Amino acid sequence: MSFAIYISMTNNQSTNSQLKFNLVNAMLVHVPFDGWSWTALEQGAIDMDFETKLNFEDRKKIYYDLFKNGPIDFIETFSKIIDDEMEKNYESLAIKPDRVPQKIKTIILIRLHLSQKYKEAVRSSLSLTAIPKNSKQSFKILYRTCHRIWKIAGDTSTDFSFYTKRASLAAVYSSTLLFWLNDNSSTQDETEAFLDRRLKDISKISNLKKPFFTLNKIKNKIDNNKKTLGISSLLDIFKKINQIKKSSFS
Repeated sequence: MSFAIYISMTNNQSTNSQLKFNLVNAMLVHVPFDGWSWTALEQGAIDMDFETKLNFEDRKKIYYDLFKNGPIDFIETFSKIIDDEMEKNYESLAIKPDRVPQKIKTIILIRLHLSQKYKEAVRSSLSLTAIPKNSKQSFKILYRTCHRIWKIAGDTSTDFSFYTKRASLAAVYSSTLLFWLNDNSSTQDETEAFLDRRLKDISKISNLKKPFFTLNKIKNKIDNNKKTLGISSLLDIFKKINQIKKSSFS
């Protein structure tokens, strides 16, 4: 297969995305030894029998075309793979939790379980995402996962809590991920207990709308009373009070 033929075959985004998924999936067994590197990607491509289909120079062109930002793109693709599997696994559950915190907990635990066999690859990814030049894309990767978790959990918020929920979950998930990386127990009960403690924050975030609903009710009552009493400003309120005082003493 020539490079020109390959390009004509992969001239659409869905095909390119699938190839990226396949290459990253194939490289995962090499990441613990070679890190998130072009070498690991090439080893994965060889495992896919790419070397018999394309020569090395053509393979390099494909790699650079698919992963324009370099190794950080490998990690982003890996995260998407796990996110997709996370959603499939959750949706396949016969019985799903009713409450939001339990939904979030279940989804996160599914994600960690899926990542278990790639634990060293996840550990290696953290050092790469911590590099300042990768900060923007690292944030995007984390945000996408947190948004996906909330979406799977059924969140439909469109107000400012949309952002606070995701920011809060980012803190919860990041801290849980770090704890999980150092949890070498077979059951990982400690990770689950740690996650339970962190999810108390999520419960608070989920109830953020309530005070604003209360404020809106108070505002509506004030507006209605203003109409009933003929009040249009704070000055009118004081005038009304003064009128009541005078009539009381007259």
